[in-house]
Amino acid sequence: MSDQIIKYWEEQLPVFDKIKALGFNRYINTLPDFSRAFMLKDNCLRCIDEGTPGGIRLAGSGILLSENEAISVLKNAGVDGIYSHEECGAAKLYAKENNLDPNQADKYGQDWAKKLAKKFNIGYKGFLKITEMARPSGFHIARVAYYDGTGKFNPDEVKGLPSGFVISRRYLNREYALKEMGIAISIALSDHGFGELITPAEPFFLVPIGDLNDSKMSLEELTKELQPLTEKYQKRVIIDGFAATI
Repeated sequence: MSDQIIKYWEEQLPVFDKIKALGFNRYINTLPDFSRAFMLKDNCLRCIDEGTPGGIRLAGSGILLSENEAISVLKNAGVDGIYSHEECGAAKLYAKENNLDPNQADKYGQDWAKKLAKKFNIGYKGFLKITEMARPSGFHIARVAYYDGTGKFNPDEVKGLPSGFVISRRYLNREYALKEMGIAISIALSDHGFGELITPAEPFFLVPIGDLNDSKMSLEELTKELQPLTEKYQKRVIIDGFAATI
């Protein structure tokens, strides 16, 4: 494991020591500007990748969905623009699932986003190069995957909140949302993430964010949904969420 990866890991340890000591629900109350995490600056569609913060989030900007399924999400979420990005793991998964050349994955991601934007009559906002993203090339620095029942969450707006994958559960059906969370876990625990550094003592966090105004998106319901995903990881993956008071 490279010195760079170790550096990213060690930089995050103080925050995660606090989260482990307090739990997410108490920890967020120590952040004075926490409400800013629910003030999206735009409603553009981006990937769940921690390097593409903001807006509505779908793996590969929806490339793993059918066109009709993706358009339904865009309608429900009020999406008004679409981005694609370099080094997209979901686009690589799409290539694998469709027996396509994985070396062309970024092109597939771009083509998909452009096609979806045209079909939905909204703007294609561009292809985010890795140098424009909030993570290094070839590596994911997320120790958290947020499972957002509000559809408004962006951790990168608040200092002290760990950067992480974001799944816009609010706008997805349960089965597909869990597929996206499974993708996030597999990346984090692989050699494209922190991998073997993630242990029961230093786990990967699944963070359900409950909506107090919607019983179907409550913290309790989202926690129940996620529980089966943790069972095979022997406490390397844990659930620790909170209800959004917005």
